[in-house]
Amino acid sequence: MAAEIQRILSEELLHRVRDPRVAHVTVTRVRMNDDLRLARVWFTLLEVGEGDKNAALRGLESAMPYLRRTVAGELGLRHAPELVFAYDDDLASARRIDSLLKGLRADTPTSTDPAADGDDDGEDRD
Repeated sequence: MAAEIQRILSEELLHRVRDPRVAHVTVTRVRMNDDLRLARVWFTLLEVGEGDKNAALRGLESAMPYLRRTVAGELGLRHAPELVFAYDDDLASARRIDSLLKGLRADTPTSTDPAADGDDDGEDRD
């Protein structure tokens, strides 16, 4: 059910919701509670600033009644699940880690000279 809700929301946000605040929103995952009445929806933005996240969240909340009706209609549900949106920090964290790793690689000497690693004490080790 969660995967179907993710598909429906992604499609609606991409093709039908015209609010510019949600133009770059990507739904990353959906989790349902046991009674299927609550769907937690995580989203991300490709280029994001703090204001962008807040604006996107307001845009999603504004579109929520439409999105709930659409989900219920497409899935044939009598009761539309409540949608709770949250920004997914995983992508931003991954980008930050990648940036730090690239910085470390740039600072690492690339020489193959044994003296560069400080381990040359003049003795042969065979």
